[in-house]
Amino acid sequence: MTLLTNGHGSPDLLKTLRGINAESFSNDADRAKAVVEVYSLLARLETPWESIARLCMGQPALGAALKIGKDLQLYEKWHERGDEAMTSEQLAKIVPCDHALLSRLLRHLAANHMLQEISIGVFKPTKFTIALLQPAFGEWINHLYDATIPCFFKLPEYLAETGYKNPVDPANGVFQYTKGWKGDMFNYYEAHPREGESFNHVMGGVMANQAGWLEIFPHETLLNTDNDLPLLVDVGGNIGHDLERFRQAHPETAARLYLQDRPEVVKLAKCPEPVNKVGYDFFTPQTIKGARAYYMHGVLHDWSDEPALKILQMQKDAMTPRYSRLLIHDHIAPESLAHSHTTAYDLTMMVMVAGEERSETHWRELLKSAGYQVVKIWASPLTVQGIIEAEIIT
Repeated sequence: MTLLTNGHGSPDLLKTLRGINAESFSNDADRAKAVVEVYSLLARLETPWESIARLCMGQPALGAALKIGKDLQLYEKWHERGDEAMTSEQLAKIVPCDHALLSRLLRHLAANHMLQEISIGVFKPTKFTIALLQPAFGEWINHLYDATIPCFFKLPEYLAETGYKNPVDPANGVFQYTKGWKGDMFNYYEAHPREGESFNHVMGGVMANQAGWLEIFPHETLLNTDNDLPLLVDVGGNIGHDLERFRQAHPETAARLYLQDRPEVVKLAKCPEPVNKVGYDFFTPQTIKGARAYYMHGVLHDWSDEPALKILQMQKDAMTPRYSRLLIHDHIAPESLAHSHTTAYDLTMMVMVAGEERSETHWRELLKSAGYQVVKIWASPLTVQGIIEAEIIT
C-alpha cells in the first residue's frame, strides 16, 4: 500500500488518524470494535524493537509513574485546583516531590497520553487521570502493586518449580507462593484489611464499569412470577452493583431480591431496604429456595473446575425444575482469537485464585457435569462477556 501525501509531504492518513476519537462512532459497540482493530494495527506497525521498548520499558515505567502519582495524591490535589493546566514547577509545590523527579514522571505520563502536555513543561489532566479519583478506578493502581505485578513476577519461577502444571488449587497457587500465605486469596484479604478494602473496590469497579447485565439479558422475562416467591438471588454479588441495577429498573420487586456474599462484604451493600442481604458461603447448600433466577457474575471464573462444580451443585436443590434459571455472567471465550481482555482475565485469574476463563464448549461440559442444561447464551456487542441461561436437567 502506498500512502498519499499532502503538499507538505506528510501522509494524509496520519491526519485522519489524529482526527479519530470516541465521538467518531455512532455507538459504543463500533467504538469497542475499533479499539480491537487499533490493537491489531499497532502489532502490524511496530518493529520488534519498538514492541520490546514498549513492553519492557515503557509499560513498566508507566505503571510506576501512575502509582507514584497516586501515592503523592497528585491527582487529588490537582483536582482541588480545578484540574487546570499547570507547569511541572507549580505541581512540585503541591506535592512532596523533587521538581526534577516529578518533571521526568510527568513527561512519561504525557508521552503515554495519561496527561496532556499542552506546551513545553505545561500539563493538564485527562479523563483517565480524573477517573483515578474514583476508588473503582484508582484502587486498581494500588492493586497492581499489591498483587498483580508481584504475582506475575513470580509466575515463571512458580511454574518452573511445579513442573509447568496448570494451577488448579485455590489454596496453593501463585498468589500463595508470592505472598507466603496459607489459605485462599479471600482468607488473605480478610486478614489484611487494607489490601482487602482495595480489592473490594477493584471488584466493584469491574462490575460497575462494564456493560451491565440488563443490557445483555432480557430481564423483563423474570417478572411474571408468583409475588410470594423469591425473585432474584445474586450469588456472590459483592456489594450489590448488579442487583441494584435490577432494583432500579424494577423497584416494586425490592423485597424479593437477595444479595449473597461473605458477611463482611454484604454489610457494605449499596442496595437499600427492603432488599435482603444474606451472608452465604456458596460451597454450602443454597438457603433461598424456589427463586426465579440465581445469578452469578464473575464467580465461577474464580475457581478451577472441581470447586466450580461444587458451587453449581450447591444451587441445584434450591431450584424449581422448569421454572428456576441459573444465570452465569462471565467471559465466554471463543475457541480462537479471543479478545485480549478475556485472555488477560484468564491469566489474572490463574495467578490470583487458580481460576480460569472458559470457552463455550468448556462451559457446556461443566454445566452438564453439574446437572444443568444450557437454555441460551446471551451476548452483546457492548461487552466481551456474556450470560449463560441454564436450568436443571430433569
